[in-house]
Amino acid sequence: MVFDSQPIRPAADCGGLSAFEARWLAEAVRLREAHGGALDDRAAVAAARAAGGSLEDRIVCRAAQLGMREGLVGAVRAWRPRARLVMLLLLALALAGGFGTALAVLGDGSRAVNVVWALGGLLGVHVLSLLLWLAGLALGAGEAGGAIGRAWLWLSGRSGPGPAQRYVVEALGGMLAQAGLARWWLGTVTHGLWLGALAGALAGLLATLAARRYGFVWETTILPAETFIRFVTLAGWLPAQLGFAVPDPAAVSASGANALPDEAVRIAWSSWLVGCVVVYGLAPRLLLWASCFALWRSGRARLRLDPGAPGFSQLAVRLVPASERIGVVDAAPTHRHRAHVGAHAAAGGAGLAVGLELGGGVAWPPALPAGAGDGGVIDSRAERGRLLARVSAAPPGRLLIACDARLSPDRGSLELIAELCRHAGACRVWLLQVGAPVARERGAHWREGLLAIGLAPEQVVEGEAVALAWLGGADDLPAAGAQT
Repeated sequence: MVFDSQPIRPAADCGGLSAFEARWLAEAVRLREAHGGALDDRAAVAAARAAGGSLEDRIVCRAAQLGMREGLVGAVRAWRPRARLVMLLLLALALAGGFGTALAVLGDGSRAVNVVWALGGLLGVHVLSLLLWLAGLALGAGEAGGAIGRAWLWLSGRSGPGPAQRYVVEALGGMLAQAGLARWWLGTVTHGLWLGALAGALAGLLATLAARRYGFVWETTILPAETFIRFVTLAGWLPAQLGFAVPDPAAVSASGANALPDEAVRIAWSSWLVGCVVVYGLAPRLLLWASCFALWRSGRARLRLDPGAPGFSQLAVRLVPASERIGVVDAAPTHRHRAHVGAHAAAGGAGLAVGLELGGGVAWPPALPAGAGDGGVIDSRAERGRLLARVSAAPPGRLLIACDARLSPDRGSLELIAELCRHAGACRVWLLQVGAPVARERGAHWREGLLAIGLAPEQVVEGEAVALAWLGGADDLPAAGAQT
């Protein structure tokens, strides 16, 4: 995957999917073809080429056509509500679990609460999982989204029927992992569920403290009282900045043996416990959730498909063929260039044969006569420019330009032929595949177009033997249509 800050052009028809979901669908189609073999995509490729746009636009359009046929569009659309339902169920479990944890650590009020054990029960697993997540992030783990996030993804994938769902979930995870977004995506889920669990714990803590009367103690066999005084003071410093109460050292020291009956001390212990849950539990998770969500949204908006990925790179030739890339994008001129055959006085070099936008089934080069050079097959603008520079620097004595009569002549091809002929001592156009049924009418169009740019009928040949004989030095050859 690659990133780009430019806005995208929506696909022609993606079944109501967003731009991100359309790319996701394209990745799912790629996986489907990688595992199950290539799909019959002739109609899809034709629709994508007709829609136009960049290679990525055409890949997305092709995937939309195939995805609707293979059921992948429906799987992409169905995954989001199903994933939300799984998330709501997990969030409900997290809230209930957090509430139950608060009830368990405080007890029924029949005995004093050990504040150290209560704080460890409320925040211990949270702190451990947070440290593991941060360690995975620091070590560069591509999917450092936490076990909870991966469990949510697994459950979301298993809750949908059919093989299409498997490709959709695998495509989503793989696409985001390659782009480095999986950590933020799964991190958003992980921190969101932990936020729910800690919110449930806080709600249970407040509800229980409001409904029952608790005494608070710390208990130890080997540690001195100063250790707990220092721990309570340090842990309570940050909550105190937000207005939470902290027991004074005398109250902490006196709570080592028995719970103090003083109401102010009970309130201070309760406030200290609630403040620690808020500051060291809820606040970090809320900040991390917001950060992961912002990074995920930002990265998702800039996500683009990688045209060089396996499966996509092979589509480039079919979706953006060379002849289409050249195109004719400017308005037709009021006059055509004339060929001016033989006007180049310095043209005395060896013969040269070139192929111009030859279609499939044409082998190039043919068996050229001795001394004749091969200019290759010209398809792109860059190749046209290189050929013009070559004939300008070393004008050939004879230039043979092979054209595919099955293709309709366009203005760009005719003007290139005229320009090439200006740099040659003599020029012939060789029409290939004239025997094909589709070439019968188009061959006449070629001859009309070549006549319009200044080539005489005798300068258009059709047979391979005639064309190569002329390139080798023979003269007085029959014109196009006169030979078999």
